[in-house]
Amino acid sequence: MRVLVVCHKMPYPPNDGGAIATLSMIEGFAQAGDEVQVLSMQTYKHGISLTKLPDRLTKQITWHQQWINTKINYFELIWNLLFSSKPYNATRFYSRAFAEKLKKIVTNHTFDVIQLEGLYVTPYLSEIRKYTKALIALRAHNVEYEIWERLAANSKNIVKRRYFNLLAKRMRRMEFAALAEIDLLVPITRRDADILSFKKPENVFVCPTGISSDTIVETIPAKPNTLFYIGALDWLPNQEGLLWFLEQVWKKIQINFPQWKFVIAGRNASPGFEQKLRRYPVSYVGQVVNARDFILEHNIMVVPLWSGSGMRIKIIEGMACSKCVLTTSLGAEGIAATSGTDIFIGNSDTEFISILSQLFENQDSIQQVGKNAGKFIQEKYDNQQLIAGLRAFYTSKIRHL
Repeated sequence: MRVLVVCHKMPYPPNDGGAIATLSMIEGFAQAGDEVQVLSMQTYKHGISLTKLPDRLTKQITWHQQWINTKINYFELIWNLLFSSKPYNATRFYSRAFAEKLKKIVTNHTFDVIQLEGLYVTPYLSEIRKYTKALIALRAHNVEYEIWERLAANSKNIVKRRYFNLLAKRMRRMEFAALAEIDLLVPITRRDADILSFKKPENVFVCPTGISSDTIVETIPAKPNTLFYIGALDWLPNQEGLLWFLEQVWKKIQINFPQWKFVIAGRNASPGFEQKLRRYPVSYVGQVVNARDFILEHNIMVVPLWSGSGMRIKIIEGMACSKCVLTTSLGAEGIAATSGTDIFIGNSDTEFISILSQLFENQDSIQQVGKNAGKFIQEKYDNQQLIAGLRAFYTSKIRHL
């Protein structure tokens, strides 16, 4: 199979959920023997050069890259707000230079499937249709408009709430317009597939993000009495959830369990957000060199999410490291784990405090749930098996071209 994967950011290094999801699929195709090419935007946030890619990613995969400026321009934002019907957070990813690069690739090569990684590259659909007859698949990492609806619902600032609601409406229009133009839909969760309700259900294949089976580890000794958080600190749902946890849970539970420490790692935190974190009794370490090593080093993973959509890849990554994870029902969306057996789920400050108190007083349960988590990921999220299913789906559709 000949596949072109189109990304709005470099999927390497795999230090956030979106990058992990994209890279695991690219590598899965290559390991299965497919001819894989990747076209990625290079941005100021995700600016790694192709020359920095490890050998394992360049031997079987052909990479293309185009720089585009996605920085927020406040003049353009205000113009967009007043005179456009499109969401500004998506229009920042459209570039004529990228469109020309895409045109060159699809006219010079023959592809069976062109896989678009997320909504932000769907504005290039018309360009693709002009120059190729390949099947076009949208890999829906989440329901984009739902993220903004949830942020609006949780926002106490009336200006932000109105703007988030406006973005949600614009994103919804864009999302469903894109669904009308693609051939195949590959959502990460069944719930997302149901919400997006694609025109042809037979052309939908739910494919969660997988984990390579050789990276799943048994429980190993970690620093005692440590909770940890790791995530992109420039993403609003992460900021919202982390500050809620610090204020509503951590300040209270520290009174009875002062020996426990909370370690926070994350990239792209603004100076203002870092200052907020330092108001609390935590250890903030910023961006870590190796996320996996950081996860393995500590005991309990905390993922307090109240907005967002799709599947939280960091939870899958943590469970693959046999870590005990505490999250919300929204955080666990798309992950069919059982609370109290493979994971812990709480939906209020009192539930979080109760679960943590029980874990602190019975630390054997931390180890047991961590072991269960590792087994759960091995059984349900093996990347090789998931990619095999997707490839069979694509092959069946290619035959009907």
